[in-house]
Amino acid sequence: MTNEVQQYHEFTQCTEKGAVRIHCYWPNPLVEGYIIRIHKHFFSNCSLDRVVWLDPPEEKLLALILVPVFLTLAMIALVVWCSKRSDLLG
Repeated sequence: MTNEVQQYHEFTQCTEKGAVRIHCYWPNPLVEGYIIRIHKHFFSNCSLDRVVWLDPPEEKLLALILVPVFLTLAMIALVVWCSKRSDLLG
C-alpha cells in the first residue's frame, strides 16, 4: 500500500474505533463529511473519467426481454396443464 492509502486506512480505523468508544453509531453524517473531506484531500488526483453506459445491441436487448417473458408464459401454461391433469387423475 502506498503511504497515502495507509494513512487513509489508519484514519478510517481510528474514526470507527473512536465513534464506537463514545457509543456513537458509525458512520454518522458528521463523521461521513469529515471522511469525505479527507478523501478529497488524499485522493484529489483520482481519475474523473466517467463510464458511458450504452444500450446493448437491439438483438441482445430483444433476447433479454423476450426470453423471460416466454419462460414465464411457459411456466404458467405448465402449471395450468398440470392442475387440469391432477383433476382427471384424482
